Amino acid sequence: MNDAFPLHFSAAVCAGAVTTTLTSPVDVVKTRYVNSSPGEFKSPIQCAGVLAREGGFKLFYKGCVPSFFRFTGWNLIMFMSYEQLRKVISRKLKSYLLKF
Repeated sequence: MNDAFPLHFSAAVCAGAVTTTLTSPVDVVKTRYVNSSPGEFKSPIQCAGVLAREGGFKLFYKGCVPSFFRFTGWNLIMFMSYEQLRKVISRKLKSYLLKF
């Protein structure tokens, strides 16, 4: 794949998918733990155990679609901006160094 838009787009989408997959369970546990009434859970690990028993594996990925689009949108902007700035700076730096 050439160093162009399709490569950067697919890298951003893959990064969004990996980020969502890895962070969604932690985000669900954190949200449930923080929003629970005092004394309901002793620790985040106990909270994760209770959630796993009550809702199963799927519960840890509740709300992952909006997170995927949020992370992917952010990654698209970041990767595209970074790559374009890198190309511009690289060209400017080469032309500057060629003068000497």
